[in-house]
Amino acid sequence: MNGRTGNGRTGKGRAAAPERRVLRAVRIRLTLQTAGVITVVVLLLGCLTYCLFARYQRAEVNRSLQYALRSNRPGHDDPCTWLYVEQAGRIGRPAQSPAGLPLADAIRQTSLDHRTRTVSVARDGTHYAVRTEQRGNEVFQAVFDERYLRSARHQVLLTLLTAELVGLVLALVTGAGLARRAITPLGRALTRQREFVADASHELRAPLTRLHTRAQLLARQRSGNLAPETAGELERLVTGSRELAEVMDDLLLSASLDAPAAGRSRIDMGALAEAAVEAERQRAAQAQLTLHLTRSDEPIEVYGSASPLRRVLAALLDNAIGHSIPGGSIRVALRTSDEGHAVEVTVTDSGIGFDPADRRRIFERLTHSGEGRGRRYGIGLALVRNVVEAHGGTVSATGRPGEGAEFTVRLPAAGDSGSSRSATLRHGYGRSLRPRTRRPSR
Repeated sequence: MNGRTGNGRTGKGRAAAPERRVLRAVRIRLTLQTAGVITVVVLLLGCLTYCLFARYQRAEVNRSLQYALRSNRPGHDDPCTWLYVEQAGRIGRPAQSPAGLPLADAIRQTSLDHRTRTVSVARDGTHYAVRTEQRGNEVFQAVFDERYLRSARHQVLLTLLTAELVGLVLALVTGAGLARRAITPLGRALTRQREFVADASHELRAPLTRLHTRAQLLARQRSGNLAPETAGELERLVTGSRELAEVMDDLLLSASLDAPAAGRSRIDMGALAEAAVEAERQRAAQAQLTLHLTRSDEPIEVYGSASPLRRVLAALLDNAIGHSIPGGSIRVALRTSDEGHAVEVTVTDSGIGFDPADRRRIFERLTHSGEGRGRRYGIGLALVRNVVEAHGGTVSATGRPGEGAEFTVRLPAAGDSGSSRSATLRHGYGRSLRPRTRRPSR
């Protein structure tokens, strides 16, 4: 079959809306990471340059102070340096001495303990480096005006900050270009994957439709001549073939360009749970397990798509049956919580359980347990999480080795359609089929 339905084909070279959101998020993340790395490198180089420049200036100040102290001339003609000499209680001052200098306290303390002192002081809006030392009976105090060095340091800092801002802009542009080139192969791979899903679903839909039609005809023609058990199995065959056709429809829908949240309505989770339990009752009986369903007579409704929610329940029951031992029991319970704002579905089994440390890992794709008769690979539970999250809900699991497990699905009630509807329409069912690279399930 070479025909293509409108939903069965993706645009060539284009990804669906959920995939575009993922690719955009990846591109933004790569851009920010690349820009962050480049910015940090430029910032480190700027800090290193500034520190080296400041260190050079400090060395220059020390050389100027030492030269002034060696010259022993109060009238030293350097316009940025002054030398004061204290002898017998009298201080010799150079011409044009700055206001507030010399530091008489530093001279007095040095004359008492003979220790050399170097300090930085602010006088009259200017910073001065002051060194005081004693030589023989005289105390010398050299003063250096740092205003020009500080001005140069400020200019260097401003230049480095400007360079950092320019570097940040260039880093963002560079990061965006590199990110776009990096994710282009990923986008093509996602497009090819979606096209494969569309093609495979389209090719399988026709034979499944024929199978469902023939099962219906057989059920109508032979129902009066068959034993009740056989007639019931035939009806379940019709139901199973219809559900499989719905899976194909969902795959076709997910492969469309925008994967719209079509077909969403108020769903009675109680009716879905009852149908799922009845569909698995014979299989559970063959495994020597008992199935129990607890629900109220009133509808317990959520807003969503019936087919994916039905498969959530089927996957949880399959997981429970596959990991329960003969003679055990499986209980399915539905109830409302948060004063009717949420719907909770719990599936509890008395099976082999799991390590509590794995309660998050079991929902990861392709996680392998090596035990149980159900789906040993976590595709089923991974899809459960994706579908539930696409409906604005959460799924969790608790259990201990040898003590069974309990899975809880929590969905917004249909009464809170504003919040749940916004979540479902925002994510779309296409998200539930988005591949995840993970590790194995129970």
